Amino acid sequence: MNLWSRGRSMLQFCRQDSNFSKMVCVPKFLSGAFLLLALSLQLLELPGSVNGKSQTWGEAPGAHLYMDPAAPVERRVADLLSKMNTEEKIAQLVGAQGVSLEPYRKTGFGWIKVPGSAEARNAMQKDYIGSSRLNIPLAFWEESLHSSVPGGTVFPTPVLQGCTWNVTLINEIASTIALEASSVGVDVGFTPVINMFTDARFGRHSEGFSENPTLSAAYAAAAVIGYQGEQPPGGVNLTYLDDEHIISLAKHYAAYGDAAGGLNAGPSHLDLQTLFDIYLKPWHVFAQSGGRAIMASHQTIQHIPCHANPWLVNDILRDRYQFGMGSVISDCNDIGVLADYRVAANASHAAAKGLQGGVDIDLMCGSDASKHSYDKLAQALSEGLVTEKDIDTAASHVLASKFMSRLFDEPYVNESAPSILNADKHRQLAYEAALQGITVVKRPANIWPPIASTNNVQIAIVGPNAGCTPKKPELDPETGHSSSAKPPKAVYCDAQRNMIGPYAQLADIEVPTVANYLTGKLNQTAKVVFAQGCEISDASTDQLPAALEAVAKADYVVLVVGDSLSSCSEWGDRDTLDLPGGQMALVAAVKNASQSSARLIMILTNGRPTTFGPNNELLDMMDFVLVAWRAGQMGAVAIGDALLGIGEPTGRLGQSWPRNVGQVNGGSNPWLQQIRGKWLANGKGPVVDPDGRRYDSYVGSEATPLFPLGYGLALSQFKYSNVIAKATGIKEKPLIVNVDVTNIGDRDATEVVQFYIQDPVLPWVPYWKRLITFDKVFLKKGEMKSVTKQVNYVDLALHNADMELAIMPGEYTVRVGNSSRTDVLSTTVLL
Repeated sequence: MNLWSRGRSMLQFCRQDSNFSKMVCVPKFLSGAFLLLALSLQLLELPGSVNGKSQTWGEAPGAHLYMDPAAPVERRVADLLSKMNTEEKIAQLVGAQGVSLEPYRKTGFGWIKVPGSAEARNAMQKDYIGSSRLNIPLAFWEESLHSSVPGGTVFPTPVLQGCTWNVTLINEIASTIALEASSVGVDVGFTPVINMFTDARFGRHSEGFSENPTLSAAYAAAAVIGYQGEQPPGGVNLTYLDDEHIISLAKHYAAYGDAAGGLNAGPSHLDLQTLFDIYLKPWHVFAQSGGRAIMASHQTIQHIPCHANPWLVNDILRDRYQFGMGSVISDCNDIGVLADYRVAANASHAAAKGLQGGVDIDLMCGSDASKHSYDKLAQALSEGLVTEKDIDTAASHVLASKFMSRLFDEPYVNESAPSILNADKHRQLAYEAALQGITVVKRPANIWPPIASTNNVQIAIVGPNAGCTPKKPELDPETGHSSSAKPPKAVYCDAQRNMIGPYAQLADIEVPTVANYLTGKLNQTAKVVFAQGCEISDASTDQLPAALEAVAKADYVVLVVGDSLSSCSEWGDRDTLDLPGGQMALVAAVKNASQSSARLIMILTNGRPTTFGPNNELLDMMDFVLVAWRAGQMGAVAIGDALLGIGEPTGRLGQSWPRNVGQVNGGSNPWLQQIRGKWLANGKGPVVDPDGRRYDSYVGSEATPLFPLGYGLALSQFKYSNVIAKATGIKEKPLIVNVDVTNIGDRDATEVVQFYIQDPVLPWVPYWKRLITFDKVFLKKGEMKSVTKQVNYVDLALHNADMELAIMPGEYTVRVGNSSRTDVLSTTVLL
């Protein structure tokens, strides 16, 4: 048993068994004794002998147990902690971005944003190791959401990754980001975001994988293994990382995506059943997969701020989910916000609330010291608001992260190693990811590709996200928080920035646009004309005439429209989902100006589900619609190849799309809803789905979603047959499902096979159905494959009245198809 990691003051010490099905607990007085015992054992060793080396207080740090690279992490933590004074412990609880570290020169420091080069990072590390009494290294972090560091490969944003329905690909992306980041000295990556943004108005929609808990959990598990490497399942492992991996810090715990009104930091008013079954599920899986750090969210759940909620962080995350000695950090200056929430009286009280709420590190951002909090912990200690034990517990978590990253053993990065940033094979992976996530949501039957001929034709490429214009572009392509240590950045135009998305680390990498890629690709055979047509930021029509002139002569019109980083990003929440700025007018005008024979193709480079005016009439005007999201640095190449039939776009939506903003949180969005008996009894809403689902509706509005979860048009036709579901008797994998899938179309193509389940009669109102597993398969024309999947316990079980995860006994209906509304085959199984 790991005594150290469980030595915390709580109601009780609880550990979930390996099947996540029950809790094993011991009383508080026993669990509190664990910490004292661990410290006592370490004190007994000093002075003494460890591995034949003398251990005395007066020796150089290298002689101590905490400097022994062969010693277990927990023993090194306990040894070092026993030597630290209170000031040094508190210094470990400080994270920084744009903050002077001068006050911490003698004490050491916690985590800091990595500077712009390996040389600068090493110089800073050397300075602070040499200056601190105990030679404690710094840990360096970076925002690694879908890229590593400036100059590294920029992959598609997570919302597109979520549409790939490919966990292997997610793992490969994470592994590549970790490889690049670690090569320049990043120790902690602030990634993945495993929030489910269930309200499309929320501006951070593109940062999350999916609104679905099963998809999000599967991606969370794949990502954490990619970032940290293979590790035993079952919670945080105090093992050493190799030099090609980094600590994965997931954001933002918890239920951040359930923001009232779709507004950033809006309160969450979830009941416990929904909180545990839906919003906590990815966090459970992340912790069980070995994720070693999380960022606490800054909104409230049931009126308690997440970053001052010991039940949420300590009882649930650390103990039930076995997060143990993992590190918890606040978002920028969030601890001080507790005083603004009026749950703390002043800065020292806020610091105490955050620390006792389970937050180990206060992320201090900017030079305004009044917004920093954990530098007031000494005052909180003198006021009796916290104890030395509270500080010890948090410091042990931070020190564990540094030992696991081998910072005490290998504090410097190799400055002379050849750069692997943005390597050819990494760009190829970015291209493949973009292609696998691009989703075809409209096309004529049996017609592909959209641009069928390129000989002696004219192609008009129109839209604010299509290409760069001669106007002066915005200078800063990064939309994360500001930093005083930013490296020089290349200059990118709006269309490039909108293709890249938020929280990307850009520096002198090539980012093609759709216009320049297709122009270069087709300049020998076709005439390609680009005109922007409008802005996203305003409704001006100044650029419209030039666009319509190009459209009037075109055989193919490619409209590249969507979001900007202002209309959809952090603090970019909107009260409408229609295309912003002048784009609605542009689409309508293009339709009217085009030749009747012209093929109209819309590419959405968006950050959230989009709507298209009254009754979505603009959507009906298009022949083809491809959802490309924010597809990263290779996105334009993947889009162009999809249009030309060179590559196969195989995405399926990871969320349902409402028909209009008024449908958000209504009867069809998000897709996962509970049965509503009253309107069923009254016959309200027609039966429109194979599973018998009815949709409650608003007056004068169609009730069904615009596009349901899992939707996307394959490039061939597939037949499903012989669905089977069997109980296995194996607790970890209690169900096995199988279906035969045959490609009956006229071309080789990819299908995403989706298995759903309808629950038996329960003591509470069940969901319509739940996604339980999926597979992505490539089938040649005429080929049949038998798709067999074992269903994870966590994907089949629900939380009972005691909020314990269990499989509810009864008869289940298993359904299978290629989207949540086309699962036409079904069978039953008794569990």
